[in-house]
This record gives sequence, structure tokens and C-alpha cells, in this order.
Amino acid sequence: MSTPEPGPGEVCDSVEMARLILATVTASGADARELARDADLPDWALADREAMVPSGRVFRLWELAEHAVADPYVGLRAASRHRLGDLDLYDYLFSTAATLKDGLEASGSFSHLVTTNGRLQVEADTDNEITYSYQHVLHDGRGEELCLQFVIAGYCARIRAATGRPVTPARMAFAQPAPRSHRVFIETFGTCRIDFGAPLTTFTLRAADRDLPMPGADPVLAGILKRFADSLPAPPQATWGEYVQGLLAEAMERGSPSLDTFARRLAVSRRTLQRQFAEHGTTWRAELDTARRCRAERARHADATDMTRLTRQLGYADPRSARRALQRWAQAGGQQDSGRQTLGEG
Repeated sequence: MSTPEPGPGEVCDSVEMARLILATVTASGADARELARDADLPDWALADREAMVPSGRVFRLWELAEHAVADPYVGLRAASRHRLGDLDLYDYLFSTAATLKDGLEASGSFSHLVTTNGRLQVEADTDNEITYSYQHVLHDGRGEELCLQFVIAGYCARIRAATGRPVTPARMAFAQPAPRSHRVFIETFGTCRIDFGAPLTTFTLRAADRDLPMPGADPVLAGILKRFADSLPAPPQATWGEYVQGLLAEAMERGSPSLDTFARRLAVSRRTLQRQFAEHGTTWRAELDTARRCRAERARHADATDMTRLTRQLGYADPRSARRALQRWAQAGGQQDSGRQTLGEG
């Protein structure tokens, strides 16, 4: 199974972008699951709202979406589905700022919360206007073009939503060839002053709009959110192993999980699940052992010394099995989790 785990130095985007693309094509009658599969984005990654996925896969998804719905403006249309707040902390850093300029400054400063592939920055700031550019680290043909359209349209939509005003850019520029028709671009951005084939993708706001107060401005909350955001690293990309361990922890809360019940939880066959474990260099028994060990550690810190209760929590049939597992983990000491080292069914 192909997974969206990162390679060395690989840039990534919030899974929310992929979810918006898929929601857009679904509304047009396309098969979202097939597109996700063709872009190597598995269901487990799309189910995690905080996941980050490789930008190259997202670009590929844009290309597939354009083909599936036969719409060269799918990037612009997808932006209309975004709602302020969908990006959680990132959106609230924007909407609680004092002015529109302050909000966009926060968006540029904390872009790593939603992407490590793109950056919003000021290109020029005069008495009359301010120009922002958006650039990608990864450059990848048509997928990148559609993504840039989506991002810029998304910023303009967020500006209107956060200010409560029909803010229209003074002018715009896209670093891509001109489309056959400008009509959808003009309808989306509300201006005819759109250039193509430019060195950078930019949008320019008038001074009167730049300094608009934000109805949701909250200096105290904005300060708290910024301090919190400053303490956060870029969100890590989701890994299949972390996802499995999270589901196993939930399953153990409800009782002793089995391979068959876990396969049903993931909506795959027993054989497919075993193959997925093998492809990730592990086994069902090894992952279950890791989950039990983590749960035992938590119980120990919580002073859960009742062996009968601990046996039940770990999903063992009798206390002797639980004691043997505890002894084995204790002997492992500072070694890596046995579940990550073991390939056999032991």
C-alpha cells in the first residue's frame, strides 16, 4: 500500500486542502474515493483532520480533479467551499487581528501551521496600496497552477468573510499562462485587472481596504493565540503507524481487540490488513503488543495496581499473561518498543 509518509525534506499541506478538492468533485458527481486512491492518499489519512500530506500528492489530486470534472477552473470553484474556521487556529489568528493588514501578516507568519510548501509575503507596501505574493517551494506543472488559483481565491474569500465587506483586489497577477476565458477569474475576484504570465502570483489591496478593522478583532485573544502558535512546530505528517496505534488505543478502551474486528474497523479484509502490516515492517501481534505496553505505562503512572483490572485493560485473558508481558517489557528496558522491532508473530 502506498502511504503519504514524508521523504527527506518533503514539503506538505494540511489534509483539509485534499478534503476540499474531494468535496468539490463529489458535488460534481465524480468518484472522490477513486481520485484519492489514484493520488495515493489513503482513507486513513483523509480521516485525520489534523494530518499533513505530501504537497506532490495534493498537486496530483488537483490534476485528477480537473480531469474528472472537466473543469479548468476547479481550483477557483473549490475555494468557495472553504469556510472561515475550517483551518482552526490558522483562521482564528487571521480573524481576531485588529486590521486586515494585521490578519494577513499573521497568515504569513504562521503559514507553517497549514503548509510547508507555500508562503504569503509582502512584495510592496506604499501609501496607496499593498501587494502580497504567494509562492510554492515545490513547482509541479498544472497541479501547482490549480493550487495557486485555489490559494489566492481562498485568501480573497477569507478577506471578505472576516471583514464583512465585498473587498475587491486593485489588481492581480498569476505566474501561469492565460486561460482561454477570463470570465470565471473576473467573477471570482471581482476585477478585470488580472495579468497572466507574471514573474510572481500576487494580489494587491487598496490602502482603504488594507486598514479595514476586523469585526472579530480581539486583542487579548489574538495575543494568546499568537503565543500558543509560536510554541507549535510545523504539524508532522501523519504516519500509518501512529494512526493504527490511535485506533488500537480506542479499541482497547472498549475491550480486547482482535485482528478481525480491527480489520472491520478499517473497512478492509483480514488478509489486506495483514499485508498492510507487512508492508510497514510490522505485524498485528507486534502492534497490539506496543499498544498494550503503552497502556500499561499509563496505568502505572496512574497507580493502577489492581492486576485484575490491568489485565482487563490490556486485553489479556488472565493475570498470568499480563504479568509475563510486564516482565518482558521491563527486561527490554531502554530498548525501542518491542512492537517496532518484532516481525514475527511471537
